[in-house]
Amino acid sequence: MRKIILTSVLFLCGCGYWPPVVESRRDIERLPDNQTSVRARGLTDESIQSLARLHQLTFLDFTGGWKVESAPISDVGLARLCKLDLPKLDTLSLGYCSNISDDGLIYVGAMNSVRWLSLLGCPKITDMGLPHLLMMRNLTSLDLRGCQGISDSGILQLASKANWDTILLGGCRNITDGGVAKLRFALPHTKVEKDDREWSLHESDRK
Repeated sequence: MRKIILTSVLFLCGCGYWPPVVESRRDIERLPDNQTSVRARGLTDESIQSLARLHQLTFLDFTGGWKVESAPISDVGLARLCKLDLPKLDTLSLGYCSNISDDGLIYVGAMNSVRWLSLLGCPKITDMGLPHLLMMRNLTSLDLRGCQGISDSGILQLASKANWDTILLGGCRNITDGGVAKLRFALPHTKVEKDDREWSLHESDRK
């Protein structure tokens, strides 16, 4: 997992560069207008609107810092986020955001610029929320690792969208090898990966 996350961050943010942390409206106002990436683990629903001035934003990370703090963002924050004019937003990472649910994915599904979406370890995401993601025409990579509310029937809904590049399912206890095989058959050009060993190492690293 460290390799996957590190590779993604370096590719998206530039080698050796970590995005600034923002936890309030004031933090965001201090950034230059052309800021392209931020880590927003501590940003509240009330402060989401402040991101509107960052029209060049490509990378928005609510996952970084999950070891030390809970993410306050909820479905209300996602509703506000989807209304912002962020035309270049390519990567949205919502890992370990315990306050977002299937209802919040309605708003995420309206964010058509997003190509990579992480819902890593989100406990309230279930099969019921996945259809909302199928309308995201540019979404090609989806990280559902550790989402225990996702099952075989849920991931098979993803097969109706043909342009997937990568779907990650490690640590999803309710997804079977048979379900993975069916999804791979339905999406022969997609990397469908369920590496439970990698997930177990990640979980042990959390403790």
